[in-house]
Amino acid sequence: MTNPKRVLIHLTASPYGGVETHVYYLSLALAANGADVTLTSQRKFDLNAEWTHDLLRAGVHIVAPPAKARRLPGPVGLLLSRAVLSVRLQAKSFDRVVGQGHGGAFSWMKRFVRPSGLFLWHEYWCGVPTHGDNYIEYQVPPPVIFPWKMQQMVKQLDAIVTGCERARRNLEQVQQVSMPIRIIPPLTHIEKPQPAIDRPYGANSKLRIVMITRIGFGKGVGALLDVWGTLDIGDAELHFHGPIDSKFGASMIQRYTNNEKVHFHGRFSRANLPIILADADLGLMLSIEEGYGLATWEYMACGLPFIMTDCGAAEEFTQDNPDAIMVPVSRDGIRAGIVEMVRRIRSGQTSRVRLQAHHQRRFSYQQNVAQHVKAMLGPDDYWMR
Repeated sequence: MTNPKRVLIHLTASPYGGVETHVYYLSLALAANGADVTLTSQRKFDLNAEWTHDLLRAGVHIVAPPAKARRLPGPVGLLLSRAVLSVRLQAKSFDRVVGQGHGGAFSWMKRFVRPSGLFLWHEYWCGVPTHGDNYIEYQVPPPVIFPWKMQQMVKQLDAIVTGCERARRNLEQVQQVSMPIRIIPPLTHIEKPQPAIDRPYGANSKLRIVMITRIGFGKGVGALLDVWGTLDIGDAELHFHGPIDSKFGASMIQRYTNNEKVHFHGRFSRANLPIILADADLGLMLSIEEGYGLATWEYMACGLPFIMTDCGAAEEFTQDNPDAIMVPVSRDGIRAGIVEMVRRIRSGQTSRVRLQAHHQRRFSYQQNVAQHVKAMLGPDDYWMR
């Protein structure tokens, strides 16, 4: 019997988030397929308690940085974390070392790759630097090269995994990457999606429009609310589900406290997501930039027609899909997209059953898991150009 492959995944883990969601499901899938999986971080590991419990129960190891390192100035804290990780993680002992996130600090993790192993990076974004909460206008910033430290990190890699064709184009054309790049959608999962059922609509049907997102900068929430009051779409309500950033969200919510057509529900349990989406008529994903757009994957899994801005995996998600619309990142784009999709829904041109079947054919969780398992645990010739 051969020894299981050892996989080390490096991330800066918050309680929830797109990267955290992917790493959670990836780790469980790899462990279920016989891998010895370890999660670690040089900065922080604050994954929520429920997912941490699930991972440990599945046999996944978690090597967190010392709490004291977070209280020290950046470089000093990083040195302390590295000293501890050097002891707790054996050098040159992992078959795959995978970085999740932007930042040059991942370069240091190469010391843990076996001579025959691979040093990989999962580019969860779209092949350009992230902007976090630093977006000034609701428009896509021009693509630029990575900061110098990230450029040096990329040079040390053996290969890159990314989620969509746009990310690959940016990596090759903007970042001038020449190493193997594999497009594998990141993982999210809905445990028990309800079978889609097509609904009868009429010209005056009341619509429930939902947006599953963090209420923060870069997600298009402000632009949507600017547009909402100008829309002529009849009887419709707007519902936001997701954590609320204190700086951005609190003042915004206060402005809409007495608005009967706009509702902020805050954080939700993932177990309730199928119910939230089954109750909705239209889903929105209006980010300025995304690497993939997990919310749109979830809309499709539940058969919910959706509108998506032209970012991340929009090309793949809306191609040959009459139950979705891709719009420009602009207020005019949002307005036109909502008006058009509302027209389609009320005139019976959309189909939840058709959309859910489309998702199963092209984007199912099972297909995506199989690709990740092959990349992480399969033979090395998978990575040959």
